[in-house]
Amino acid sequence: MDEIKSQVIFLLGSFISGVAVMLAYEIINIIRGLFRPGIVGKLFLDVVFFTVSGICVFQMIFLCNNGTIRSFFIFAFGAGAILFRKTFGTKISNLCVRAVQKTFRLLTRPLLFLCKQFRKIIKKREKNS
Repeated sequence: MDEIKSQVIFLLGSFISGVAVMLAYEIINIIRGLFRPGIVGKLFLDVVFFTVSGICVFQMIFLCNNGTIRSFFIFAFGAGAILFRKTFGTKISNLCVRAVQKTFRLLTRPLLFLCKQFRKIIKKREKNS
C-alpha cells in the first residue's frame, strides 16, 4: 500500500513538474514579447529554459523515483505541460505583455507631453531670436 501511495505522489509530482516547466516557458515568452531579443537573446533564453526544465525533470526522476524512468512519468509530465499550455499558457503571456505595455504607455504619457511643451517653447524662442 505504501508503494502505491508513493507512486501516486510521484504521478502528481510529475504532472506538477510539467506545469512548472510550461510556466517557465511562458515566462520566457513574456520576456520575448516585451524585449524582442535578437538571435543571441533567443538562444540565451532557450538555454535558460532547457536548464530549468532539465533540473525539474532530473529532480523528479532521480530524487523521487531512484532514477527509474516510468512511462506514466512521461505521460503525466506531458499532460501537465500540454494542459497548462492549452488552458492558461498563451492567455497568461499575452495578458502580461499587454499589461506591461499599457502601464509603460501610461507612465510615459506625461513625459511625452512635457517634451512637446518643451519643443514649443524652443520653437517660439527661435522665432523671436
